[in-house]
Amino acid sequence: MSSYKYKIIEGKPQIASIELNEQVLGGNDALEFSAILYELFDKGLTCVIVDLNKVKVMNSSGLGMMVSGLSSLRKNNIQMALVSVPSKVMSLLVMTHLDKVFQIHNNLEEAYEKYS
Repeated sequence: MSSYKYKIIEGKPQIASIELNEQVLGGNDALEFSAILYELFDKGLTCVIVDLNKVKVMNSSGLGMMVSGLSSLRKNNIQMALVSVPSKVMSLLVMTHLDKVFQIHNNLEEAYEKYS
């Protein structure tokens, strides 16, 4: 059982990043992801960056977890961006047209620049 962690970006207190694990399959992971987002709501953030650098497998439940997270953040006027999206996951996003819904950046630095 791996645990998601977030960090508030040093020098950019309005931005947090969350690094996802190798497998994003929903279930307990979705509950944990939601709990982290709720924890972040009160921190005065303008953007949460989700780093998919380590993701090797994502199923439809994992994708649902991401969409739910996006919806929750938007309701709290917080933007969500995806970075370092592996090609397999990008194919899934394109196939489901979610590449048009999520803000997607090549890497963390690019996203920091955009949301600073």
